[in-house]
Amino acid sequence: MNWNITRLLIYAASFAASGLALAGMADFDAASGTFDLAPFNLYAAVGAIGGVVSSGLAALALWRGWGRK
Repeated sequence: MNWNITRLLIYAASFAASGLALAGMADFDAASGTFDLAPFNLYAAVGAIGGVVSSGLAALALWRGWGRK
């Protein structure tokens, strides 16, 4: 098992959880260690994520010069 990848995944999950808590979409209780995710609209989340990913890919294509001959 590659411990560096495992550590990276744990850090990424912790970063995502703290971002959700800061955005008010989750609650974390440090005393008991529980993480409660608030209900959200999955259709709206997928739509928003799709827009962010497509904009990111478009920016990457522009920066890398994809499409030029």
